[in-house]
Amino acid sequence: MTGSTRRRSTGRRWTVVTVAILLAYLFPIFWMLSASFQPGANSANVTFLPTDPGLDGYARVLTSGGLDGLRVSVVASLGAVVLTLLIAVPAGYALSRVRSRVLGVAQIVVLVAQMIPSIVLANSFYSMFNDWGVLNSFAGLILADATLGVPFAIILLRSFMLRLDQEVVEASTLDGLGPLGVLVRIVVPLSRNAVITAAVFTFLFSWGDLLFGLTLVTQDQMYPVTVFIYSLTQSQLTTWAAVMAASLIASLPALVVVLAAQRYVKAGLALGSSR
Repeated sequence: MTGSTRRRSTGRRWTVVTVAILLAYLFPIFWMLSASFQPGANSANVTFLPTDPGLDGYARVLTSGGLDGLRVSVVASLGAVVLTLLIAVPAGYALSRVRSRVLGVAQIVVLVAQMIPSIVLANSFYSMFNDWGVLNSFAGLILADATLGVPFAIILLRSFMLRLDQEVVEASTLDGLGPLGVLVRIVVPLSRNAVITAAVFTFLFSWGDLLFGLTLVTQDQMYPVTVFIYSLTQSQLTTWAAVMAASLIASLPALVVVLAAQRYVKAGLALGSSR
């Protein structure tokens, strides 16, 4: 067997393996889509393809609060992204400029914050937000969801900003820009890929959160979409098709965000991890 033949054979084997892995990852999505069109099905008798398809599941979602859940999740997730970037961008830049032992302590603090279990934070937030009067509010959800993204965003942005051309940054100070001007007009544009990557991951963290929504919200109209889906699974009147339809609808915004920002995320992760 010649070298080119062996390479073609190896390439075909890897193609088969890649396709098999891709199908394994995509099958739950197909199963969810199929189940959403089977009004009479449950978790035990879902067929591979719907034999008598119907839209009852989608109708139940749209008439029982699903749109309110999407609205709450969109506002809370976007608010968490804005708050996270307002904190993480200057913090990441400051840490990238520090050259002392304080940096090691700061990094450990950030990592420890990333490792705190969400249930611990949720219990603390409930007591604190109750005193502040922000339970059942967008402000409470945004503050809580931002804690999921801030540590990750700081670590990512610092790693990326260490690669910035310091001559460009220092030259901007000679042109009369102050620290805030340098950050906004020079550092942030140069760090666009990392900033977008941090924003996307923060959005995904917030969008998929269930624990904070269950703990900090007690009013139906303020339930995020994840809590809405959870409430469907607990109802005796809900069909499996409605649960799958809600899950599919809830997946679409996250999918759109990832597809729209994928090239920036790839660049941000690649450069951030190469330091």
